[in-house]
Amino acid sequence: MSRTTKKKTRSWVWATPMGAVVLAFPVSFGGESLGDLDECGITGEVELIEEWRYLPPETAASDRLMALAVWATRHPTAGIYVADAMSNSIVHLGLDGGFIRQIGRRGEGPGEFGTPIVVRARKNEFAVLDHSASINVFDTTGIVNRTVRLQPAPTSRRDFLVLNNGDFVVAGTVALSDHAIHVYGSDGHYLRGLGQIRMDLEEPILQMRYSDGYVAEAGAGKLAYVRRVPFEFMLFGQSELLHQRKHTDILYDYVAEVATPLESGGWKFSWRHPSLASFVPLPGSGGCFLATIARLPATVQGLLPEAEDFYSELIVLDDKGSVMERKDLSFYVRPTQAWRDPQGRLHVLAVSRDKTTGLHFPVQYLAVEGN
Repeated sequence: MSRTTKKKTRSWVWATPMGAVVLAFPVSFGGESLGDLDECGITGEVELIEEWRYLPPETAASDRLMALAVWATRHPTAGIYVADAMSNSIVHLGLDGGFIRQIGRRGEGPGEFGTPIVVRARKNEFAVLDHSASINVFDTTGIVNRTVRLQPAPTSRRDFLVLNNGDFVVAGTVALSDHAIHVYGSDGHYLRGLGQIRMDLEEPILQMRYSDGYVAEAGAGKLAYVRRVPFEFMLFGQSELLHQRKHTDILYDYVAEVATPLESGGWKFSWRHPSLASFVPLPGSGGCFLATIARLPATVQGLLPEAEDFYSELIVLDDKGSVMERKDLSFYVRPTQAWRDPQGRLHVLAVSRDKTTGLHFPVQYLAVEGN
C-alpha cells in the first residue's frame, strides 16, 4: 500500500562508530516522516551509533556464551540483564556491556527457568517472565527473592511489565477470558483484563497466536498496547479505552494466508510473514513510542526463511497511535528499552542477530540528534 507523506521533518540513520568491530552489521538509509517528530522529543536528524555489543569469542567460558538473546533490560546502576533462551539463563552484563555473571539455569524451582521470555528491571530488583507462566524476581546481584505463579496461567504470553505498585501486566491470552491484556497482583492472582482478543478467530489456537501483542507504560497510570495482527494501537487509562487506531498498511490481517487447517486435524503455519518485534516508550517524548516490525525482502524464497533473512522497519507513534515516522533498516534489530542519560542524550538497548553466525546478541546505541 502506498504511503502519503504529509510533512517531511527528520530522518533516522543507524550506524556503527569509526574503528569499531563490525560483524555483518550494515548501515541503513532513507526514511519517511508523516508528522512532526518535535512532538516526540526528537529535535533533529537522529544517528544511532553503536556503543557496544556482547558477542563472546568461541573460546569463552561456557557461562559467558550467549546463543539466543531474546530480551534485554537495563538497571540504571546495576547493569544489563539479558534473557538467553538457549541456555535458559539470564546473562548479567555491566553498563558497558562487559560480562559479570550468569544467573539461573533450566529447571522448575525458585530462580530456575523453562525458557525465559522477557526480563524487566525496576528499583532494586529485576523480574523474569518464564514460558511456564511463572515470574522469578531477583535482587540486582542475581539472588532470587521470590517466585510468583500466575493464576490462572496465561495460555500464551508475549510481553509483560512490572508496575510501580508491584502488580504484573501480561500481554497474551488466558483461558475463559476474552481480554488481550491481563493484570495480576504481586502474589500472582488475577485482578482484571483490558482490551479484547480477536473474536472473529473462532479457533482457540488462532486466537492465541494472533490476538496478542506488546504493552508499555504510558505514564499517569496509562497502558499502551499494540496488537500484532493486524497492527492496532490502544491506549488505556485504568480500565477505560482512551484511544484506538488500526494501521493495516503496517501489518494487515494475514492470518488466512499463513494458517491452513489440515484434513487430519490441527493447523499448518507458514512463517513467511511480517511480525511485530517490539514496542517501547520513547523517554522525554510526551507519550511517543517506537514499534519495530520484522520483514522479509521479496527476493527471499521458500516458506521457511532463514532467521538472518529478516530486516526491520522502525515506526514512531504518538500518544494517540498516529504514525510520525517510518524507516526501513537493512538488518534485524529489536529495541527493548530506550532512556536518556543525565546529559539528555538518548540511548537504545536492543537485541540483534549476527548474519554470519546466526547468533542473537544484545547491543546498545547512542542516538545523536542534530539540526
